[in-house]
Amino acid sequence: MAWTLTRTYPRLWSLEAGMVMVVTDLHGDWDAYQRYRDTFVTLQAHGEADGLILTGDLIHRSSPPDHSLEMVMDVLSLQAQYGDTVIYLCGNHELPHIYHFVLISGHREFTSLFEAAMNQSGQRSAIVPLFYRLPFLIRTRAGVSLTHAGGARVMANERYAHTLYHWDHQHYLDWASAQLAREVDLDALRHAYARAYQMDSYDEMVRSYLAVSGPDDPRYDDLLRGDLVTDHPDFNLVWDLLFTRCEQTHELALYDGMVELMLHQLSAGFAPQQVLVAGHMNTPGGHRVVGSRHLRLSSAKNAQPREAGQYLLFDAAHPVRGIDDLRRGLRSVF
Repeated sequence: MAWTLTRTYPRLWSLEAGMVMVVTDLHGDWDAYQRYRDTFVTLQAHGEADGLILTGDLIHRSSPPDHSLEMVMDVLSLQAQYGDTVIYLCGNHELPHIYHFVLISGHREFTSLFEAAMNQSGQRSAIVPLFYRLPFLIRTRAGVSLTHAGGARVMANERYAHTLYHWDHQHYLDWASAQLAREVDLDALRHAYARAYQMDSYDEMVRSYLAVSGPDDPRYDDLLRGDLVTDHPDFNLVWDLLFTRCEQTHELALYDGMVELMLHQLSAGFAPQQVLVAGHMNTPGGHRVVGSRHLRLSSAKNAQPREAGQYLLFDAAHPVRGIDDLRRGLRSVF
């Protein structure tokens, strides 16, 4: 079956046809990544899969060994070999390396290790542009939409949804740079930033978190730049889409309605979208049905136990009526 993909907007792509393999949240787990990659290569060679979609959070393992860098570079190799049939969506763990903010979950700080790995490997110039290009959402002719986290309140609003579809990372980084250029005393601003985070110095922070070499490094003020961007009113839209806690934050009936409204927005000018597939949060086993229209998939890290992880295989051209149609495509590599 021919793979037919349209980049409808920079962050919303539309898939018309093709057998799709969907994998979620591998978080630097090389063993899991290799299993899924090799499965895709085999399925593709036998005509059982046309494309692979990774729904974000490929990076940042919570315990060593962390193979995030090798996995991202391998995805770049797959994209060079298979073209647009290998799609990598933006997750909340990729976002800090675009906007230079520090990602902390519980007692674990994630940003610094991957920043250091990019520097030491010399691959920053390949990886950061990749992260800039990642879409937020994919919709399919089958009526299955995919994103990283799940149903987001902001997607119920047509204007906000279109802002996300057209999202331009560089626009907001340039806006932050313009704000910094108007600062009279950058040293005072750096000191205030460090004090706000209860650190001894800004220089210590930027060296530690972003692997910056010193004041002459062009990335020296990136922590300030990131702080400004995350305060921009529009940034809440991306935050809500990629960091949403979904049913953990909202009553299930309310969340179900949010998903329905999101699917309605994604249907505009295209096939009616019936089901949302996303990862992002822990599930007992490799998947969970949330409400009536969200299939939460866990391929490794978020599955409980890890070996219960699953991937999803479905035909992007064949209309689905609901989640039960999709569940027949759930499979394991463990």
